[in-house]
Amino acid sequence: MKKMLFLLLISTITFSSCKFIGGKSVKSERDSLRAYAYTLEQKVANQEQDHQASLDQLKQESQAMIDSIVKIYESEAVPGKGNYSAASSGNYYLIVGSFKKASNASNWSSKISNMGYQAEIVKVSYWNLVSAGSSTNLRSALNELSSIRSDVTGDAWIFVAR
Repeated sequence: MKKMLFLLLISTITFSSCKFIGGKSVKSERDSLRAYAYTLEQKVANQEQDHQASLDQLKQESQAMIDSIVKIYESEAVPGKGNYSAASSGNYYLIVGSFKKASNASNWSSKISNMGYQAEIVKVSYWNLVSAGSSTNLRSALNELSSIRSDVTGDAWIFVAR
């Protein structure tokens, strides 16, 4: 009886149409997973390209807006006040901090100097503004502003001294 059961078991396994025998199902499943992973990688790559293209478009549009604002600021006439071109030759300070206490401004100014910037303190009313640089041209100040925002603080801004 035991021999009979053993032979029956062996013949069932040998002549069975089970998909898992011989690893056929495992191979096809692995291939389908690879194909799925490849498809997902392609979708992600396409999405990254789309996002990069939209980012580039936004950068171009932003730069065009900045350029037009600068152009207007530098050349448009203002009734009773002359034109903006006189203001464009003023001082543009790249502010990285503002403090009421002069000692705090001095400490922050030292840190900014150690980072390699030409730090100075601009006194406006009771505020001590710490500048990481200055320019006599708005366009160059705007160009420097982006690097200061990435290196020092994202809250940097331009103070126009007249």
